[in-house]
Amino acid sequence: MEKSRPSAIRIVTILALANGIILLVGGVITIYFVPTIITSQLSNFSNLTDANQLNPQIRSGITSTIISVIYIVASVSVVLGAAWFGLAWGLFTAKYWAWLITVILAIITIIFSILSIGDIVNITTLIISGAILYYMYRPYVKSYFGRVTIPK
Repeated sequence: MEKSRPSAIRIVTILALANGIILLVGGVITIYFVPTIITSQLSNFSNLTDANQLNPQIRSGITSTIISVIYIVASVSVVLGAAWFGLAWGLFTAKYWAWLITVILAIITIIFSILSIGDIVNITTLIISGAILYYMYRPYVKSYFGRVTIPK
């Protein structure tokens, strides 16, 4: 007898796909556009302040460091986005491993979103991951993935 899929699984699957899209698109956009914007803004800032007295090599090093950090954060975002797509499939097809990995990934995404907070992408993924974590701990969802047995 095949288990009937709880409606919460459909919701979690949709939320996982949304998380994947937001993280993936946000990371790719950040990788391609933000470093250029930051470089131009830092050069404009240095022209308007006493920062011109800073050694150009130091100014260049600071810019490179900031851009490197942005690349790292954006790369983590892309990897998390791709992982959410894989999990959406695992959730929808009721794979045993999907429950545990979804919980772990939701926690990682929540931590990452809190550490990176400052824009709508991180706030949105924080809310979505919180909702996913909530649903994953519902007894009927845990039972669907074979994590607990609900007495009849």
